[in-house]
Amino acid sequence: MRHRLLFIFLLLLGALGGCEAVEDTLDIEFTINKNNTFNIDTTQGAYAYDVDLNTDSDYQRYKSHIKDVKIDYIRYSITANTGTGGKADFYATVYGGDQAGATKVAETITFAAFEHRGVTDVVWLNKAYLEGLLLSGKMRFWAVVEGAGVRLTLPVEIKVRVTANPLE
Repeated sequence: MRHRLLFIFLLLLGALGGCEAVEDTLDIEFTINKNNTFNIDTTQGAYAYDVDLNTDSDYQRYKSHIKDVKIDYIRYSITANTGTGGKADFYATVYGGDQAGATKVAETITFAAFEHRGVTDVVWLNKAYLEGLLLSGKMRFWAVVEGAGVRLTLPVEIKVRVTANPLE
């Protein structure tokens, strides 16, 4: 009898442990690309972009079953530059937050007067902080620029990978 109970216990334990694996096979993964073009004409300034994943139909469909949000990359380019050189930094904060409370989330971009740049991946990225913000589905993203007479067009793409599971 004792062996039979042990066998049933081990069988039950194996079945329960396998449920998570079965549940994981039902994960749904999709990507959301958020794009914004910062048009900068200033000596020093901060430009905000509200990232709202709720505008995506897949996100809406699985919103209550989101398991994970990951940043695949942030890319930028300089498509127009008629001003002087300078630098730009990217910051992020909670949705609707101000720049004073934002955290730097990417490497500093430096550029020369009249320099153009093709699509470039941001090398250093504070993914953990960005992903934490995006678990709520929203964040505010900032481009903060310094330089005398900076006038440039700075398109930015944020690629987000979302994992959802209808059983969660």
